[in-house]
Order: sequence, then structure tokens, then C-alpha cells
Amino acid sequence: MKIGFPVDSNTLDAQIKERMSSAAWLLVVDTDDMSFEAVSAPQMSVGPGSGIQALTLLLERGAKMLMIGYIAPHIVQSLEKSGIKVITGVSGRVEDRVNQYVELNNSRVSTSQKDVARSAFKKTMKQFSSMLPVLLGVVMIMGLLQAFLSRELILNVFSKNPLMDTLIGTFTGSIFAGNPVNSYIIGQSLLNLGAGWAGVCALMLSWVSIGLVQMPAEVQSMGFRFTMVRYGAAFIITIAASLLTVFFTGVW
Repeated sequence: MKIGFPVDSNTLDAQIKERMSSAAWLLVVDTDDMSFEAVSAPQMSVGPGSGIQALTLLLERGAKMLMIGYIAPHIVQSLEKSGIKVITGVSGRVEDRVNQYVELNNSRVSTSQKDVARSAFKKTMKQFSSMLPVLLGVVMIMGLLQAFLSRELILNVFSKNPLMDTLIGTFTGSIFAGNPVNSYIIGQSLLNLGAGWAGVCALMLSWVSIGLVQMPAEVQSMGFRFTMVRYGAAFIITIAASLLTVFFTGVW
């Protein structure tokens, strides 16, 4: 950030002047490295527009902020519309005011970062609390699968024929409407029990994309024709996607 000052000398020890027209020098200080550029200010002898000329010189040298004792309000409004920040009521040494600005700005940045971190933590905890019922449901599903489904039963349902397993998996998964997380757990459990990849893949896809239990509500809100077309398209896409997935991944 480059800050412009009307001052009485050409060093960082210069005193900030009350008005632009009373400055002997103009200083533009870069807050990043405290480098500065000094230029002789227009004198009152050039006419009543010396203050505007001095202001123009500061802006030409890249000043994005002006610190001064006083400047007319209408000029302040014009500068701020152009993106130039103006701070009035400033006096003392240039170096002191620049250091004060840098410290204040760094403090604001630090506070902002803390606020961002605090907000992120709150959002994370809120998301975790909302997912807790789902996680508990996953644990229960794992227990139920291990308790009630035997390897023999799964092998009787899923024949290891990719096409038949895909049709069975699509129909089975479509009966319910579930969370994707649950489908992963169910899929892993079925694979461990000996089910084929094609059937498991189809079940996972239909589990989250079809959901026949929701059909009455969907018919009421979206219409019968729309619902039937969507369900038919979902069945076809699920079967095709499952077969293509197991084919290209080589897990027939």
C-alpha cells in the first residue's frame, strides 16, 4: 500500500502538514518496505489550485491512501469514489503514522483470520452433529447384516452372473431410499459375504438414485408422467452404469 502525505521535508522524519496547499514536500511511502518517494510540492505562488496540483502529484506516484490534517469534504468524496482512501485529522511524524497504520492493519488481519478459523470450526462441528445419526445408522446396518445375512443366503440371491446380479441389485436397491454412506457399508458387507461386484454396484447406484418408497410423494409433487419417465430412465442408467463400471474396472 502506498500512502501519500503533505509534509515539511523530504524524509520519513517529516511532519505532516494540516493542508495540502501548505506542504513544502509531498511524500509517498510504500508500507511493504518503507521505501518512499519525495517530490517538491507546488507553491502558493502558482495560484489557488496548488492544493489540487499537489494531490494530483501524489496520485500520479501511485498513492492509494492520503493522510492529512484537513481536506475539503467534497474532495474526500471524489477521491473515495475513485478508490482512494482518505484519513483526516492526522499529524506528527510520517514514519510514526505509517508504523501505526501497519500495526493496526496487521491486527485486523490477525483478528479476521481468527474469526475465519472459529467460523470454520463451528461449521465443522455442526456438520458432524448432523451426520452423527447417519453414522449411528451405518453401525446398526453393519450389525444387522452380519447377524441376519449368511454367506449361503447371499450366494443364493447373487448368482455371480453379472447380468442377473445387476438386475437383482438394481431392483433390491430401488426398493429403499438411502444415504450414500449407508450404501458403501452395505456394499462392502455384501462383498465380504461373497456377492459379485456387478450386483453390489447396481445396488449402490439404485439405493441413492431410485427409491421406490418415495414414488407417491414424487407423483404428487412432480406428476405421474414425469415420475414414471424418471424412474424408467433411472433403472436403465443404473443397469448400464453398473455393467460398464465392472467391465472397465475388470472386476467381473
